[in-house]
Amino acid sequence: MNIPKIGATAAILMTMAGGTQAATYAASSIVASETVYGTCTRINCAANDRKNANNALGEADGAFYAMGLGGQLTVGFDTKSFAPGARVTINEVTFNGPQSSNHFEAVDVYSVLGGIATFIDRIANTTQSTTLLVAQGFEYIRLIDVTRTEFPSSTSFDGFDVESISVAAVPVPAAGFMLMAGLGGLAALGRRRKSV
Repeated sequence: MNIPKIGATAAILMTMAGGTQAATYAASSIVASETVYGTCTRINCAANDRKNANNALGEADGAFYAMGLGGQLTVGFDTKSFAPGARVTINEVTFNGPQSSNHFEAVDVYSVLGGIATFIDRIANTTQSTTLLVAQGFEYIRLIDVTRTEFPSSTSFDGFDVESISVAAVPVPAAGFMLMAGLGGLAALGRRRKSV
């Protein structure tokens, strides 16, 4: 029995299995040509911190971008594209009790691949964080504020407030790598026995 070869094979398999966890990517860029601030019905909208689209980038940190009523935000990530099955998480900051104040806000979420936007779902600010499964591959995520459409009597004056957008990529299946390594090992073992 060749212990060093068995140990090396086990180490390779362990490395392959460990590398199969899904990577998470926070939004890292604004697609300026596809981002438009909506309208605001109060003087509060003049505050630069609320109108700074870069506040939606990176991990959740308390800073946010108020999209404006009817606004559109398109973000990119540090990877070129994502495979079908990725999960998009959107964090919103005015989620704490919109029912009691009628401060409801909503956005339609789209995935974008090759310039074509595909509707994923409509979400509201009733929870801090919403995670959606994306059935198709994509390069960008686009949000379009639909607060007035979804909640005509809402007290929101500047639309959906985006704190962060992140994507959990689909992990590479560990079982496939292990199966291939195991079959390769059996084939090598079979050849060795025949030559002895």
